[in-house]
Amino acid sequence: MKLFGKVQAAGAVALLMMAFALPASAAETTIEISVKDNKFQPAELKAPADTPIVFKVKNLDGAPVEFESEPLQFETVIKPNMEGVVKIKAQKPGRYEFFDDFHQGNKGILVVE
Repeated sequence: MKLFGKVQAAGAVALLMMAFALPASAAETTIEISVKDNKFQPAELKAPADTPIVFKVKNLDGAPVEFESEPLQFETVIKPNMEGVVKIKAQKPGRYEFFDDFHQGNKGILVVE
């Protein structure tokens, strides 16, 4: 019985450690952005450094958008009048360009501080 009690105690400690670790690893910044008339709104976004980022992109136009960034290493197509989600890893401070590959004049910048 003593061994069983020790195993239960060790399991309880492990569960508590995981519970306290979840909020730190789950912290992320959500950024909402729209595309209207082939323009990002807003065109300049800000995010904190060293925090994972989630982009929620609403395509309010009647044509698809290819939301893409080479330095941030993502690309996704968002259908007309739909919403897309892009998750990226935490970034170091800097300026990161993103664009719509289907509409080359549509560009924006993510400022990470």
